Amino acid sequence: MRNTGNAPDYIRHTYKVSKKLKSYTIFELVKVEGNTNLLTDVIRIEKFRGKSNAANIEHYLRLRNKTNWNKCEMVTGLRPTKIRNLYYGDRRRQNKKSLLIFIVPNNPETLIIDVYRGFYPNHNGILQNIIKTY
Repeated sequence: MRNTGNAPDYIRHTYKVSKKLKSYTIFELVKVEGNTNLLTDVIRIEKFRGKSNAANIEHYLRLRNKTNWNKCEMVTGLRPTKIRNLYYGDRRRQNKKSLLIFIVPNNPETLIIDVYRGFYPNHNGILQNIIKTY
C-alpha cells in the first residue's frame, strides 16, 4: 500500500504472463503489496470486441472467478492516458467504485494494477493529478 500525497492509498498487484494468445493474455499474481488481494490470482486482458457501449478502449480486464472464462466477471476497459503504457479503469463492487491504474512496464511479461479501494475521482482534474504521479 502506498500513499500518493493527496490521493488515497492504493494496493499494488503485480502479475506475470502465464499464457499469451492472439486475442488475450492470461496473467498470474506474483505479489500483492499490503497483503490484501482485491482482484483474483488469475486475470485475463482481452481485446475489446464491442460487446458493450464502452468507447476509447482496445482491451479489457476479466477476473478469473468462475471455471469458464466466458462466465467470469468483466471488470473494466483499459482506457489510455497521455503516459505511454499507463491505463485506467474502474471496478464497481458493493455499490462502491474503485479506480484501477494499469502499468505495463517495458517488460511486456509483467502487469501492475494499482487498486484505489472505494475511491474514484469525482471529476477529471483529480484523475489527471493521480495519473501524473506515475
